[in-house]
Amino acid sequence: MPDKPSRNEEEYFARAEAQQLKTLKSSAETEAKLAERRSHFMKCPRCGADLRVEHYSGIEVERCPECNGVWFDAHEAERLVEINASKGVMGGAFRAIVDAVRGPDRPKRTR
Repeated sequence: MPDKPSRNEEEYFARAEAQQLKTLKSSAETEAKLAERRSHFMKCPRCGADLRVEHYSGIEVERCPECNGVWFDAHEAERLVEINASKGVMGGAFRAIVDAVRGPDRPKRTR
């Protein structure tokens, strides 16, 4: 049996090592994304303070105690529009803001 590895053997180990490195790199990237996501969860996008969950007309919204920003999900915004529709100018203004944020490509929510 020869002491020197064959060319096929070298290729096999090179491929195996390359695959291991690729797997490790992918794993590290996934973990980094998750860690970044966890670090931003329930943080104010404006100032970075911890958000507090509050209820407004049966809707759960997130409010920043530092800058007083209010954050809510798309379905929550639609519900707020429904609630404020009867409030004249302010209801209409809120509808215009939600429609502008939603954009033309996103379908309107139906009941």
